[in-house]
Amino acid sequence: MFTFFGVLISVVSTLAYVTAAECLQPHDNTWNSSFTLTEDQINSLGLSNETAHNLEVVIRFEQTNWATGSVINDPFYMDLPANATTAPAGSLLKLEAFTNTSTYTIAPSLALSRSIYQSKTLNGTIVPVSAYILWPYHALGGAKAAPLVSWGHGTAGLVAESLAGYAVVATDYAGLGVPFYPYGSRITHQYVASPAGGNDILYAAQAARSAFPDQLTEEFVVYEHSQGGGTAWAAAQQQIELQIPGYLGTIAGSPVTNTTMLVKTTGQALAMIIWPDMNIAEMLTTRGQALLTLVEEIQGCSVAVNTALSGTLEADPTAALMKDGFVDSYWASSFANLTTVGGQHFVGPMLVFHGTNDTILPEALTALSFKQTCASFPERELRYVVAQGVDHVATSYATQQIWLKWLEDRFISKNKGGGHAARSTEEFGASSCTIETIGDDTVRPLDNYQSALNWHLSYAPNGLL
Repeated sequence: MFTFFGVLISVVSTLAYVTAAECLQPHDNTWNSSFTLTEDQINSLGLSNETAHNLEVVIRFEQTNWATGSVINDPFYMDLPANATTAPAGSLLKLEAFTNTSTYTIAPSLALSRSIYQSKTLNGTIVPVSAYILWPYHALGGAKAAPLVSWGHGTAGLVAESLAGYAVVATDYAGLGVPFYPYGSRITHQYVASPAGGNDILYAAQAARSAFPDQLTEEFVVYEHSQGGGTAWAAAQQQIELQIPGYLGTIAGSPVTNTTMLVKTTGQALAMIIWPDMNIAEMLTTRGQALLTLVEEIQGCSVAVNTALSGTLEADPTAALMKDGFVDSYWASSFANLTTVGGQHFVGPMLVFHGTNDTILPEALTALSFKQTCASFPERELRYVVAQGVDHVATSYATQQIWLKWLEDRFISKNKGGGHAARSTEEFGASSCTIETIGDDTVRPLDNYQSALNWHLSYAPNGLL
């Protein structure tokens, strides 16, 4: 509520000084960026003048909204300590306890810290990863130490402001913050490689507690959505081996569970991990490789990538980007075998939720992973909530009362001596899988409710407001 009215007040104040006609004029040349595409970049994909213009403005918009400029020019991310090549996973490498938020966009009454810690990639290589901590003004229950939630964003991110009273440590995931290894090689983000993200999220909590032992509880809960939902589920599986102290459970929202099945079910050409010893030509066509090269060169976020992708498809709708048969290849099946979640041991309890109207990640795939897990490990504490008539991001809002109560119960149970943090992998209690559906008893008819998120801050192509 306060965020909405803060925006409203800003808009009203602005309107007091400009005419209505001026407000309706698109401003696409006032960014704090002068980014332009080269002729070679435009010609490599046959982009139209309109697409090239849109992509340039998207990048200018994104660069203008950088809090500290490019990470490549920010010493915090570039100047790593000497032990970054040897410190074990979970080690705190660098800390900025107080971050000046004057150039950041965060909700009022929050404080920010930044950190760099050590994690592991999919193949076990140590890798430096950045994270931030959002501090609540008033810790839940008025405690001195704020209960900790280790949070991971989805592909486009998801607002964590609703976790009122909790301290939130949010990993950037390897490759999305710190750009280079200490020895100079670029860190590649292992997109939808859920176990790698699981490492990032668990070690983020461990490093945060070592940085602030008196201000954060030792106990923590994992919460993530979308790409992060798969990461959260993987974290529960990774915890079997890692056994990070203080773990109380996992919330996995609208998760990526099986990349191969997702591609086959939806036709989405998911950007799978580029393996170090893989020839990219085995995965992508010449046109697909050109698109990947452009994406790497412009270093854009999701809106820029989508603009480049849509422009590429518009230029030649018949030209494939992924090679025929790749989804059934050795590389794709190996990736799926290493990254699929569900049907495996995990440390509970775990809450999973998904919406039936999800057009990005079909709910049926999550339901299948849930059933496989319950069939193999019926004693595990796994709760699945299905939200009727709700789309991908909106599911987090539709189920908010459920997961906030579940989250609070984890810490209350721990304080009463009933927590799971001290349980070893051999001491799982006898519990059960449960599934429930919500949306059949809404206050208003179900079709009265907005089913999907219909707003976000981004550039509107062609000056649309």
